[in-house]
Amino acid sequence: MDARANYEPSDGQTAGPVRPDGVTGRPDRWTAAAGLVFTALVVASIFTPEVPSGDSPAEDIAAQLAAEGTGHRLSLLLGLIADIAFLVFLAGLWSRLRRWEGQAGMFAALVLTAGTAVGALMLVSGGLHLVLIQYASGGQSDPAVLPALAVLNQWVGAAILPPSIAMFLGAAVAILTTRALPRWLGWVAAATALLQLIALAGVFQTTIEGVVGIAAFVGFLLFMVWVLATSVVLLIRPGRQPNGP
Repeated sequence: MDARANYEPSDGQTAGPVRPDGVTGRPDRWTAAAGLVFTALVVASIFTPEVPSGDSPAEDIAAQLAAEGTGHRLSLLLGLIADIAFLVFLAGLWSRLRRWEGQAGMFAALVLTAGTAVGALMLVSGGLHLVLIQYASGGQSDPAVLPALAVLNQWVGAAILPPSIAMFLGAAVAILTTRALPRWLGWVAAATALLQLIALAGVFQTTIEGVVGIAAFVGFLLFMVWVLATSVVLLIRPGRQPNGP
């Protein structure tokens, strides 16, 4: 099989050889492993209890957290490990894109900075979830703070959208201009950024429904599909790097 399949050189570059056991091959495999772990943990967390809605009465939130305490702790643990895996995946993805775009590459840097913001907000959301669990299980006398914490957790989740859009925009441009990864991954990243941009309009709505709701759901699915597909590509074709002109 031609080692250059699915990888077209950008201007002034030619596709370099695959080095699966070389300096760049191992980090690509670690990146792929981290992406696969992240995807698996996010899917697993779907089957755990959700954080109660901030619209619920404080007593109902406390009762739900207490009744499903084990499930919430498991959800929190899976989420925190997934956050670590995402940061490892992000670092490896940035390394791959920077090899092709160059050390001063703007779009590889955008992926790193915006992705770091996404990871930081994920950790903040996990911290708020932990506070909710600890507050409810501690038998606090005043549960009135629980709805505020739940609403804050929801808005932290919404705040992930802007840096996520920037991250996928950077990935799309970097991939399409350098061919560091197959071009179709660049187009999927662009579609994900567009759908998340539409979903961003949901911050002005009390309930997310209609086109905005569909965009938010499909955008989340594409986020996960893109990470999974990128991980598989890096696992199958690790170590690819450009040659000079």
